[in-house]
Amino acid sequence: MGVDIVIKNGKLVTHNETNEVAIAVDNGRIVALGEAAFLPEANRIIDAGGKYILPGLVDPHVHLGIQEPLVEDIKDTVAAVFGGVTTIGNFLPSGAMFDSFDEWQEVWRQNSMVDFFFHGRVTSSEASVREISARARRQGISSFKFHLAAKGAEYQARGLEGPDDGLLWAGFREIGALGYPARAQVHAENKEIIDRLTPPIMAQGRQDLAAWDEARPAFGETLAVEKAISFARLSGAPLYVCHVTNKESVAVIAKAKAEGLPVVGETCIHYLTVNKLAPLGPLGKIEPPLREEIHSEALWQGLREGSIECVGTDHCSYRRAVKQDLWQGRPGVPGLEFLLVLMLSEGVNKGRITLEKLVEVCCYNNAKVFGIYPKKGTIEVGSDADLVIVDLDKKGKLSAKTAHHRSDFCI
Repeated sequence: MGVDIVIKNGKLVTHNETNEVAIAVDNGRIVALGEAAFLPEANRIIDAGGKYILPGLVDPHVHLGIQEPLVEDIKDTVAAVFGGVTTIGNFLPSGAMFDSFDEWQEVWRQNSMVDFFFHGRVTSSEASVREISARARRQGISSFKFHLAAKGAEYQARGLEGPDDGLLWAGFREIGALGYPARAQVHAENKEIIDRLTPPIMAQGRQDLAAWDEARPAFGETLAVEKAISFARLSGAPLYVCHVTNKESVAVIAKAKAEGLPVVGETCIHYLTVNKLAPLGPLGKIEPPLREEIHSEALWQGLREGSIECVGTDHCSYRRAVKQDLWQGRPGVPGLEFLLVLMLSEGVNKGRITLEKLVEVCCYNNAKVFGIYPKKGTIEVGSDADLVIVDLDKKGKLSAKTAHHRSDFCI
């Protein structure tokens, strides 16, 4: 009997090498690798024409279902498919209890066009800390996010208020006791500094992204990263620093890794490719903010050197209507469809990273960190056949008109 598919004449890319290897696929799994002549007969043959074959990307940082009903927001997984992203890590709504998890998961199963896993959140509630171990056992959730700057009435109204240091410590200890792949995630910013700096800048009436950066400065992020690393060191909890934006934070993470601490730094595609001088106004509002170009180059260097190990999108499906004002509008931008294209265009084709490094930081590392490797993130016998054929010579232009996400803008 033959197999479903054989892909031949392709250059297979993993996190450490590129080889001309044919791939046999049956029932959605990779069943053989080798010379095409020695692979089983296939019902369908795909000739890759000498192009590169990558594992499907794993976007570890996605927010679907935070504004619109999930059944609507989840339509953005179409954009993931068009962008070569085949698995996403989506954040659960804040405070979602056990009785709503099954419903949430079923909506995903019925409607998502890609595979998925979930991240939990830890809020200012004692109950959310106590739930960590139970969620890990009963729901299979292994990563839990602490929003260090989510404090005050604005976040209370959205059900997103983050923990104080006492609950942060308790949560880290719970995670440290669970073992792999349990991991603490942090949104690293300092709210007290933000609250001090924001009012006078707002009073100037500014709507430019440089004002947003000044109100939420890079040094406040770095201070929060240092605190999270200290808590990780003392508690034994592996740490994942979400959306790193600046060179000082990269250096702090690199130092912690050199000391042997299990700290993973993540950045997002917008911090690598767009800076605060872009004439986007409120459309470019993101937390943490876009920074100066010097920080983007430091992030690329961090990827090359290994201090930054993962790249995601922090994708939100917001529309222009909720981003009309810099200070009151929603923070977040779409990105699912652009991750691979921009990592190829701005990373590989400009000589900042190799194709192998792209696979490492967008596939392999993301899968290993969140416990889904080798099912995902690689091209091996037994792995899911999530495959992307890439033409490095193809040219195009990104825009909201050509994208498949529900947002009506693109930065």
